[in-house]
Amino acid sequence: MDIDLKIFCLVEGEPMSSAFSVKVSSADTVHDLKDAIKAKKSNDFKDIDANQLTLWCVSIPITNENKDDM
Repeated sequence: MDIDLKIFCLVEGEPMSSAFSVKVSSADTVHDLKDAIKAKKSNDFKDIDANQLTLWCVSIPITNENKDDM
């Protein structure tokens, strides 16, 4: 059974307030996720192919220092 997922993304160097989400299925591949990210941020990645994106899985805790950036 496929499950719809909403993944929150952040481009390296951008503030957390610039985070965006993409929707993918649990059956999708990493390449499908890269395609979804490129489609969502097509202006930012206009000169980059989806397969050139490097993805990282991170956990960013909410602290007093960064909560205003959310």
